[in-house]
Amino acid sequence: MNGSDWTVEPVPGDVVNVVRGEIDELVRRVVAAIAAQNQVYGEVITGPEGMAIRIGIEQAIRAFLDAIERGGRPAGETGELWRRLGEAEFQAGRGLDALRAAFRTGTRAAWRAAADLASQAGVPTATVIDLAEAIFVFTDELASDVVEGYLRMQSDEAGELERRRRRLAVLLLDPSGADPEAVARAATLARWPVPREVAVLALIAPSPVEITRGLGVSHLVGTDAEGVFLILGDPDGPGQRARIERAAESETCALGPTVPAREALRSLRWSRYLLRLIDRGALASAGMVLVDDHLAEIIVLRNPELAAALVQSRLAAVEALRPHERERLLETLGAWLGLQRHTPAVAEALHVHPQTVRYRLGKLRELLGETLETPDGRFELELALRARRAAAPA
Repeated sequence: MNGSDWTVEPVPGDVVNVVRGEIDELVRRVVAAIAAQNQVYGEVITGPEGMAIRIGIEQAIRAFLDAIERGGRPAGETGELWRRLGEAEFQAGRGLDALRAAFRTGTRAAWRAAADLASQAGVPTATVIDLAEAIFVFTDELASDVVEGYLRMQSDEAGELERRRRRLAVLLLDPSGADPEAVARAATLARWPVPREVAVLALIAPSPVEITRGLGVSHLVGTDAEGVFLILGDPDGPGQRARIERAAESETCALGPTVPAREALRSLRWSRYLLRLIDRGALASAGMVLVDDHLAEIIVLRNPELAAALVQSRLAAVEALRPHERERLLETLGAWLGLQRHTPAVAEALHVHPQTVRYRLGKLRELLGETLETPDGRFELELALRARRAAAPA
C-alpha cells in the first residue's frame, strides 16, 4: 500500500467473521452496483473481461478483513494488484473519470453491504461506525493505487508514442527518400496519418513546449544536430495558419513552404536557412517569419559572396560617399524603385519636397549612369539594395 497512514482501530474477530462468511455476497453486491450505476462498466464487469476486476474485489475484501482483525496494514500485494488493474484499464481504453466513478460506486456498495451484514448479526452501532471508517480508509488507498497504475501506464505509452512519432519525423525527412511502405507502417504505429501536405517550422528555442502547448494543429516534433523543428500537417487548411501564428507569436521561428509530405526536407531546409538569416541579424524577427514572405532575400543571400559582389558592382559609386549622403541617396533610390518611380509618392514617403527628390535622383544618375534607365538595371539595383539591407544587422 502507499500513501496515508493506517490508523483504524482493530475490529473484533466475531464481527470480522460475520462479514468474512459472506464474501461472495459482498462481491456480488459490489459488482451489481457498479454494473447498474456506471454505463462504461455495465457489461464489462459482469462478463469475461471483468474477471480480473471481480478477482481484485474479492482479494481486496479478504485483505481488508485480515488487516482490521489484526489491527495492521493490508498486505502490499493488494496495492500492487490494483495498480496493475489500473494499467489494464488504461490499456482497455477506458477513461480515468469512468474508473474513478466506478470505484466510488463500489466503495458505497461495499459499505452498505458490510453494514447490513453487521446489523443483521447484532453488531453494536459504535463498532459498525469503526467498520465504516476502516472501509473508507482502505478504499481510499486502493483508489490511489489504481489511479497510480493507470497514470503509470498512460505515461509509459505516451513516451513510447512520442518515440514512434519522432521516428516517423526522421523517415519523412530522409534525404534519400523513405520507402512509402515504411512510412505507412511508422505512421500507423505513431497514430499520425500522414497528411497530403506539410510545412516545417524551425525553432531557435531548445524546446518546443511553449509552441506545442497551444498549437492545436496536427504535428510531429523532431530534433537533429541543428535544433528543434515541427512538421505541421495540412498547414493551409481552414484556420490552421491563424492557430500556428497564435501559438508562435512569442517565439523566434521560421515556417517553411507548404510541400507534399514526401518533400518535407525541402521545407525544413528553407525554414532553417531563413532562421539563420534571422539569427545573424540579416532579417528582423517578431514571432514567426514565413519563407514565402522572404523569397527574394533568400535568393539574393543564398550565396553571400555573390550577393556582396552584386552590391559592390551596382552600388560602389554610392558606397564611396560620406555616410550621411550615402544613406540619404540609398533611401531615396529604394523608395523610387519601390513606388514605381512616382516622384510625388516618393516625396510623401520620405517627408521631403518633390524638388528634393528630383535633386537626389539627378545625383544618383550621375553616380549610376544608365543603370537607372533600363528595366534590367533597375531590377539589379533593387536586388543589390535588398542584399545590402540583409547583409547588415537589422
